Amino acid sequence: MLYRQVYEDLRRRIAEGEYSVGDRLPSEVELSERYAVSVITTKRALELLRADGLIMRRPRLGTFVTSTMADSAAEPEVVHPAIRSSSTSVIGCVVTNFDDAFGTQVLEGVLAAAGTAEHILLMRTMGDGAVEDEAIRSLTDSGVAGLILQPSSSEYIPPAALELVARRFPLTILDRVFDGVPVTSVRSDNIAGGVVATEHLIALGHGHIGFVSAASHVSTTDERRTGYIRAHAAHHLALDQAAQLTSLGSTTPGTEATTQEDVAVLVEFIRARPDVTAYVAAEYNLALLLRDACEQLGRRVPEDVSIVCFDHPEAHFDSRLFRFTHVRQQQHELGRRALLSVRRQISAPQDAEKIMLPIDLVPGGSVSPVR
Repeated sequence: MLYRQVYEDLRRRIAEGEYSVGDRLPSEVELSERYAVSVITTKRALELLRADGLIMRRPRLGTFVTSTMADSAAEPEVVHPAIRSSSTSVIGCVVTNFDDAFGTQVLEGVLAAAGTAEHILLMRTMGDGAVEDEAIRSLTDSGVAGLILQPSSSEYIPPAALELVARRFPLTILDRVFDGVPVTSVRSDNIAGGVVATEHLIALGHGHIGFVSAASHVSTTDERRTGYIRAHAAHHLALDQAAQLTSLGSTTPGTEATTQEDVAVLVEFIRARPDVTAYVAAEYNLALLLRDACEQLGRRVPEDVSIVCFDHPEAHFDSRLFRFTHVRQQQHELGRRALLSVRRQISAPQDAEKIMLPIDLVPGGSVSPVR
């Protein structure tokens, strides 16, 4: 296959020292042009190199060589045989990505619920549908008893996942929902989150509120925007479509977009709408970019512009961290419930259930009454 050819050639170049430890590999687009293949093919080749421990992707910086062929060979692969020989159940977990704002605590919940009763095999797809499908097949072929899946899209269902649904394989969808598909899911009440975030700003006197999100195709973002729209309707506020920006790309896993590009877009977006005094940001990292854009225009948060976002790093030991007012998900509980639902399905066939966890609003320093 083409991706194997690209993989083998890059692996050879690393082994021969053309790319040394610490070197940055060409971008996915550059590699695609070099090998005359699609970006998806290049991504699959890079994923194999990452699985070998030879490279590491650093968001917004690029892909770097982390080990030589000799280093990789010095560490024999012993995990899978050991797990296969164990009497403990093995559960696969495929996620798009994770960080301290969202994901790390979810995985902590999965591990805490598993305890010593199950082993967890974790794979990360970085939003690549082909890698996601391959990860699902790899885990199920290796004999996992069940699977937790955070899909990269709510519009496209990986064929491997559909096959599992048809077989009634123990499967729980995390942080997403597939309408019309009989599969168990565990997620937060994101519509309520969008309503609460918007109503908090309305209560502070803001009558013209913007909405900012990434250009992703996941139910989570769509539901948050739905909540934002419903809050406007409930309070009889006119909804300005031009005050909604849903095309940012740098926070989407696997993207080529940069934070600098997104901040530039945000600067123009804010400049063109001087009457907008507050924003709902669908992600914490987008709130950071939004604040940077406001500062470039000389508008202070929260004195001139208020921002409410979703999720926030805990950072218990950083007392000086700027904390946004934010909608908090029960991330640890999301992970715990996902693991327990798979465990129940392993024990006995279960009808699909839709588990939705409540959210709450956490006060921070990013909002103030409208001037």
